[in-house]
Amino acid sequence: MSIQLLVIGLAGSGKSTVGRAVAEKLGVRYVDGDQLHPQANLQKMAKGTPLSDDDRDLWVANIIDELGKGDVVIGASLLKRSYRDQIKRSVRLARFAQLDAPKSVLEERLANQESAIRKDLLTSQLAIADPIAPNEDGKQFSGLLPVEQLVSLISTDVRAWLAG
Repeated sequence: MSIQLLVIGLAGSGKSTVGRAVAEKLGVRYVDGDQLHPQANLQKMAKGTPLSDDDRDLWVANIIDELGKGDVVIGASLLKRSYRDQIKRSVRLARFAQLDAPKSVLEERLANQESAIRKDLLTSQLAIADPIAPNEDGKQFSGLLPVEQLVSLISTDVRAWLAG
């Protein structure tokens, strides 16, 4: 069975760091979801302008295309359930690992890194974020855990899910 994992969460949750490490552990490629945004979206985010659902349509389509290219881990915000549902309609075997952390921790992390998503966008992200639901193909993990522990937990979850 194919590995099509999306490590999702708010800006500063660790999705890129954890996603890269999970991909390495599973022996598959990693793609940063920010690279799949159209240039206009990147320019908006760089200015601190929140993206609309319309802005995200092409981005979600690009994520679906990337998932279709074979085994992959993608780190992407995918904050709304509607985006995840759109992916699942096209990529039935996609799995989500959502990283969660308190706002204060996310703000601290964003203050200490250069990011395509500026700290002032965190408030708009928090306003639209839907936690992963029990009936979604995925699981929520604490973004406060050490990276090595998250990698182990997520890799174990993916292997168990693939085993059925």
